[in-house]
Amino acid sequence: MRRAVTRGRTTAVVLLAAVAAIGLTGCSVFSGPDPVPSPTRLAVQGPDATERPTPSASPTPEQVLPAGTVAAETDVVSKTGDTSIHVRVTADADGVFTVHLSDYRTTNPQPMSIQFRHRVAGFQDGYDAVARGFVQWDRASGPPDSYTLDAGARPDYLASAVLVPMSSDDGSSDADRPWVGSVLAVGTLTWKIPNPYPNLRVTVGKARPGAYGYVKDVDGTPTWYMVSHGDDLTTVSKRFGVTPAQFEWMNPYLELRGDKWLNEDATLNISPANR
Repeated sequence: MRRAVTRGRTTAVVLLAAVAAIGLTGCSVFSGPDPVPSPTRLAVQGPDATERPTPSASPTPEQVLPAGTVAAETDVVSKTGDTSIHVRVTADADGVFTVHLSDYRTTNPQPMSIQFRHRVAGFQDGYDAVARGFVQWDRASGPPDSYTLDAGARPDYLASAVLVPMSSDDGSSDADRPWVGSVLAVGTLTWKIPNPYPNLRVTVGKARPGAYGYVKDVDGTPTWYMVSHGDDLTTVSKRFGVTPAQFEWMNPYLELRGDKWLNEDATLNISPANR
């Protein structure tokens, strides 16, 4: 009897070891060898301590115009006409745009910069914190022939190209140049980039976890959204009945953390006409 019990225990141990080995090698006892499934999504902890799926990586910028297409062109001219430059923006491969500069002339050579601004600019406008495509040159060298526009795959939110005098690069005083830092010349930009969402409509839904922010109207139209703690791009987009891509299109200056959480207290646009 004692030998039978011992033999039974030995057999059970062998069977358990075999099952463990099968599990570790990814084989099924009943259906033969099957690959062990790989995890498809990872979870991250959000500001509210809940775990949510890690967002996918940002896609490669889309090609909105064929390479070589002139996307916008303008003459940037001062109020008196004594300073000007021709600006041409062309589409390149991989969803980027190149700025071509030509015919620069001025009666007062000085350190200068060209910038692209979000709204229609005016003469003597001051510093713009969200200017794009900033390039500077000194009085001797003059502007470059071309450079890459750092304004995303759809830069048609930029309304103006401007020339702005800069501080002297030789350390001398600018006391006799009170116009330094103010817009000297302006050119209006008209883009040939098609609107990807011509019929986009925003509907304001109820506040919810991940989209608790405050909505502000302008003349009765919901226009601005103030981000609350714990808001994320996906949930905020759902609250307004749009996709994350459409929400980002309405907000070309949108700053996202790596996990798609929105910056608390940021004011974001929710009106397609206000892009």
